[in-house]
Amino acid sequence: MKPLLVIQTDFSLSWSAVAQMKGVMKIVDPQLEIIDLCHDIKKFDPWEASLSLQAAEPYWPKGTIFVSVVDPGVGTPRKACAAKLNDGSIVITPDNGTLTHLLHSVGILEVREIDEALHRYRGGTDNSVFHGRDLFGYCAAKLASAQITYEEVGPAYPISEIVICEEYDLKPTVSNGRLEGFVMTGEKHFGGISLNIRNEQLEEAGLVLNDPVFVEIMHQGKTAYRGTMRYVKSFGYVAVGEPLLYKGSSGYAAIDLNQGNFIGTFGIGTGKEWTVTVTKGENNEESAGTAK
Repeated sequence: MKPLLVIQTDFSLSWSAVAQMKGVMKIVDPQLEIIDLCHDIKKFDPWEASLSLQAAEPYWPKGTIFVSVVDPGVGTPRKACAAKLNDGSIVITPDNGTLTHLLHSVGILEVREIDEALHRYRGGTDNSVFHGRDLFGYCAAKLASAQITYEEVGPAYPISEIVICEEYDLKPTVSNGRLEGFVMTGEKHFGGISLNIRNEQLEEAGLVLNDPVFVEIMHQGKTAYRGTMRYVKSFGYVAVGEPLLYKGSSGYAAIDLNQGNFIGTFGIGTGKEWTVTVTKGENNEESAGTAK
């Protein structure tokens, strides 16, 4: 059985880029099974691509080939690579931080730089800006169809040279009744946010289900949200439209509005500049965010 190909990009589906990638893969082998992971990764953001891979990879058969193309450095000397994970799956991606979370979770057994002279699709235009189609997708299809072995992808290089997103080293601060971190990512469809605070750290800070917590989100020195909400098990434990803090399905603490959109209502962004403080108890002076 041929490995599944699972692809994610920041291309969106509003134009033909993803279809071009899939078309080239099917030229290599029409029998390949290609599945979409996500094509709405935050533009130019390897950090969000890394988080998405970490969330999805454990739920796919071992031996799956993931293709992740979020590549702000396309055409530059940044490495194009194929990383073999400890569980046998493979990730083909620019080495620009996209491997950060998998390196620290499932682990990486070996990483190889794709030999562009051997594994670049030559049927299209002569350009250096669409490696998703002409290099990553093409090489992944050759590998999945057994036209090349993993060792033939290109030369191995030290795992220690894999690029790590700087956000990974920004660890949350956890103390009695207080946590500090940042908005790690956002869920665009429903509008919730995930913090760089692990689920288990909520209890480490002394939070108990149904506790009120005061949440403050700052961006570049300005308050984006201040308000009291409850730490609860799930959405149905607060009224429709009310905010909540809960344990997210990807292992990180999350904030949302029940049947609402926290990101859209309060104009919340993502990234290390969006800092978050969660304090046990209420703050009666200012207990509501400002809708945008």
